[in-house]
Amino acid sequence: MKNSRIIAILLAAGSSKRMGQNKISLPLGNSTIGSFGLRKFINSNIDHVFVVTKENDSLNWISKDLFQKPYKDFWTHVPCTSANKGQSFSLKCGLTQALKTKPLGIMILLADQPFLSIQTINVLHQNYLKRVSENSTIPFLAASFQGVPRPPIILSPNLIPDLFMLNGDEGARAIIRKHTNLEGVLVEFGNKWDFFDIDTKEAYEIAKGVDLSL
Repeated sequence: MKNSRIIAILLAAGSSKRMGQNKISLPLGNSTIGSFGLRKFINSNIDHVFVVTKENDSLNWISKDLFQKPYKDFWTHVPCTSANKGQSFSLKCGLTQALKTKPLGIMILLADQPFLSIQTINVLHQNYLKRVSENSTIPFLAASFQGVPRPPIILSPNLIPDLFMLNGDEGARAIIRKHTNLEGVLVEFGNKWDFFDIDTKEAYEIAKGVDLSL
């Protein structure tokens, strides 16, 4: 269900130091790691995806059809001049744009998690809307695997001031760690591939053998 005022920030400005090359542009199926994930995020119930990249990103890792309607209506490129300073700066660039939409919730997505399923995104989306309808002060709702909070996470706009206080490579999870008194919600999932990060060459080799219908 789109038009729910739940938007997403896709962090795609990483340095890929452990991979040794731009990981989101590596082939995956008939696409790339980054585009494979973006397509699913666009096709989920999320209203809009703000794709945060380095300032000079050519976007050649995004499949050409995603630049055409109807897909292009559901994502916006956000070049970030300060992305090389760490993930927190990319997050702030995305937040600055996302806040203009007056969102009810902001989901943080990572470009190197291409196997995150549409179903998982929609379950989080549905749960957040349900919780907000019951308690408008919910600070966050996060995915959990084996009892550990993991991306993606949906943040309440009430947490935005805290997010702008992050530094370096700190991400949204740092808010949870620093503010243990926050009464957020964790939604447990059992599929490990939802949370598989392609950070290294070894992980990429494993990814190439994954059933892409997941």
